[in-house]
Amino acid sequence: MLNCSCKSSSVQMTEEQKKELRWKKEIDLLEYYKIKIGLNCFLYDYEVEYQGKQYQIHTFCGGESDKEIILMLHGYGGSNVHYCRIYEQLIRKFRIYSIDLPGMGYSSKSDILMESYEDAIEFFMGTISKFIENINREQKIILIGHSFGGFLAAHLFTRMPHLFSKLFLLSPAGGTYYDDSEIKKLQDTSKYPFLQRIFFNYAYKKWSEQITPQQLKDKWYGNYFIKKYLKKRMSLQGREYEVWQSYVDEMLALPDGSEKALFLLLQFPRVIARGWDSIEYILTKHSKYTAEVPIYFYFGDQDWMDKKGAYNLAKNNNNIKIRIIENAGHQLNFENPKGVYEQLFIDIIDSSCRREQQIMLS
Repeated sequence: MLNCSCKSSSVQMTEEQKKELRWKKEIDLLEYYKIKIGLNCFLYDYEVEYQGKQYQIHTFCGGESDKEIILMLHGYGGSNVHYCRIYEQLIRKFRIYSIDLPGMGYSSKSDILMESYEDAIEFFMGTISKFIENINREQKIILIGHSFGGFLAAHLFTRMPHLFSKLFLLSPAGGTYYDDSEIKKLQDTSKYPFLQRIFFNYAYKKWSEQITPQQLKDKWYGNYFIKKYLKKRMSLQGREYEVWQSYVDEMLALPDGSEKALFLLLQFPRVIARGWDSIEYILTKHSKYTAEVPIYFYFGDQDWMDKKGAYNLAKNNNNIKIRIIENAGHQLNFENPKGVYEQLFIDIIDSSCRREQQIMLS
């Protein structure tokens, strides 16, 4: 594996030494969760071509090569390690590829055009589909996406349904259909109490300015917010907090990449999608695919993410199921990893059995 030979911070490091240091921070974090790089777990930079340009997709790969494949897409501002609390259990039964979304985490940051909705969605669809072609040509794979990654996973599925055997959307963003008038009502603060209106309008202003996590860190309040998020929302303490803070500091020291896609693809507040782009709309439109591939929505019982679209879909399609994970909020696979991976195992086995029965009866 990488041999980190970095000098003290007072010495100018080469780009290769900086990369070694970043990878060491990631390895330290993974090892905290008993994931040993170099046994049947690896870190790679997969190179893909999109529109004549080369991009590297940083990837954690674990599990035996002959196992069923799972592809995991993390949420906004995160990286593959967002799933680290369920890696150990998953790699016992599956071959997993957990990527840093193109332009995020440790994936390539440079030469990414992010000026319009089309730029953003096509960049992710083009690069991730090329990644899938590189890792697998023989079997359908299980696709898992959390939050922003769930939004992307749903779009990948409707564009390339032949690639996937099952789709798991963990508290996905952009799940519910809202037309333009409904979105405007959600953004109307005129009936809010004074202080709530001030806070809402301030948050909307920052959203409109497209402040990325990297830019947030440079603000006077950025480090305070990040530390509070790690300690309060992720409930990190002691050594676990230290390895996460060290890793996050390295990740946020990198330049912006594709982070502005959030503001191009989703709407304030509640990270909702434009009606025609919502998960509810695109899965309804492609009902032929949803009839053939099992789809599962997972939410925490304390989740703030909009669930209405998921329930509308499940009401009209027996192949779409909703699971509620106890003692968890939006970061359900981090807050209750045991609840998530146990439910994943049940649903993967159950859907496989139902598929075999359908084949036998056909």
